[in-house]
Amino acid sequence: MKAPSLDPRRWPLAFKAPLFVAAFMLVVSVVMTNAVLSRLRETQERHLSALSTIYLNGLAATLIPHVLRDDIWEIFDAIDRGASLEGGFGRATIVVVDAKGQTLAASAPKLAPVLSQQVGRDQAFQGDSSLIVDVDKARAFARRSLIYQGRRIGAIYVDYDVSHLLRERADVLRTLIGTNAAIAVFLAAFGYWVIRWMLGPLRTLTRHLDLGVAGTVQPIPANAVAATTHEFGRLFRRFNVMAEAVNDREAIAKELANEERLASLGRLASGMAHEINNPLGGLFNAIDTLKRHGDKPNVRSSSLDLIERGLKGIRDVVRSALTVYRADRNPRNLACADLDDLKLLIRPEIERRSLRLDWRNHLDADLPLPASAIRQVVLNLLLNAVQVSSVGSQVRLEAAVVGADLVIEVLDSGSGFDEEARSVLTGAFDLPLSIHSGSGSGLGLWMTHRLVHDLNGRTIIDAQLDGGSLVRVVIPLTPAEELRDVA
Repeated sequence: MKAPSLDPRRWPLAFKAPLFVAAFMLVVSVVMTNAVLSRLRETQERHLSALSTIYLNGLAATLIPHVLRDDIWEIFDAIDRGASLEGGFGRATIVVVDAKGQTLAASAPKLAPVLSQQVGRDQAFQGDSSLIVDVDKARAFARRSLIYQGRRIGAIYVDYDVSHLLRERADVLRTLIGTNAAIAVFLAAFGYWVIRWMLGPLRTLTRHLDLGVAGTVQPIPANAVAATTHEFGRLFRRFNVMAEAVNDREAIAKELANEERLASLGRLASGMAHEINNPLGGLFNAIDTLKRHGDKPNVRSSSLDLIERGLKGIRDVVRSALTVYRADRNPRNLACADLDDLKLLIRPEIERRSLRLDWRNHLDADLPLPASAIRQVVLNLLLNAVQVSSVGSQVRLEAAVVGADLVIEVLDSGSGFDEEARSVLTGAFDLPLSIHSGSGSGLGLWMTHRLVHDLNGRTIIDAQLDGGSLVRVVIPLTPAEELRDVA
């Protein structure tokens, strides 16, 4: 199981879309909460200011006559009656001062004794403001100047509890947070379900693509195509067309591979027949000589030597053919002789085209590579080199171990590989094409690429200045995995 990535670009769409919705709702909820709380605070302060104005105007009307007479007891009696507020504000603290700022009376004498200065209360107000709300203390502070005939004769300072208003703000805040969180979670869950439902056809397509990697590409069933939307239905139908085309091409490739192998076997069989038929004539002649002159020791000895050499030649040709084309039930390591056996198989073609074979096999020990696969690769490259080389020219093979790799080079003297042949041999095309001077189907090169690829190797094609091509196959000396049946 793959570890989750921290890169948001690698997150699945079914997760990113709901997460985006939740983040969007979070931003919206923050903006809406601030707007609602700001509007609630403005409304509360406006109502509180209006209430304070009404309250202080009534209290001022009652206190002005007593302040003019300096009747402290009447002032105290008036503010004591007016200190009890309704509407959740509790009992207010009221201080009345004269024009000099000295206390005339207070509802809490211990906090503001008579004749004490209250300059600090007046300084707390900025400019002409008449109301201050201290959220930390949950108190509201108000002031009202006492004006008589245009002359300021004193002032009233009032503070009262506003904790119920702050609790109302907190309740609204909790309600907004809870509501927005519930909406965000619901929309995220709903969005996740919707995205998962919308991506259902993509999961179906992904599943069939995964099945295609493991084997034959499976078309999407007709009922699944009919049950999806128009867009995905069109995609599914195009996928089914592609699956049928890929399966057809694979079937054709396998059939052509079998035909190419039979054709290759036919060409080599005719050459082997020639190689066997030549010593057979000599063998029959030697037997006829023995029948006629077998009693002569020198004739008998020379005839038996001829028969022995002919039988050994036939044995070598048959052994080489069996070594190359016999299926390896127990794959064995590559030996030097495995490559040398190929000289017997291609010799008829070499002689038919009057070519010279430069054979440089530098292997001196067994290598941990499957002998059958390596022989098939070398034989295909040699047959291709013989086919494209001009009459009387040279074909060269060189095999050696370089570092941790087996390097096999086949040099021909033909016109060089065209682009299609290069693409097949290097694996740019998945299927063989009709290539290389208009002869052959290209399956030999295609099978060579498949075998080299299965051995974790690579193929390099270099054009020579004097004409021809050098094909270099580099295969690492590591235990090879089981090969696919490509031929």
